[in-house]
Amino acid sequence: MNFDRSALPVAVIGAGPVGLAAAAELLARGRRPLVFEAGTSVAASLESFRHVKLFSPWRFNVDRAARQLLEAAGWQAPPDDDLPTAGELIDRYLGPLAALPAVASALRLSAR
Repeated sequence: MNFDRSALPVAVIGAGPVGLAAAAELLARGRRPLVFEAGTSVAASLESFRHVKLFSPWRFNVDRAARQLLEAAGWQAPPDDDLPTAGELIDRYLGPLAALPAVASALRLSAR
């Protein structure tokens, strides 16, 4: 019996910057992600230090596939060289990415 594994969803653990980037990359490749986040919101761990300025600029924090999805929905990228706080990363990038229908439908919050 032949089974098409590409029809199965791909589990992604965590809805932080890396998990949401993985979901965007999977969507760009025509795959279906399922993103499991233990917290009650995306990037739940970043929330605990949202006031802290990150050490890497936006250009290193925004995934290529995520940028394409967001820009197709009218998103304006922050300046590449600016250093965001954790809160800005959530509010200006991860939140809008998670709100896109293709990503939102894949999110499973409070998942253990």
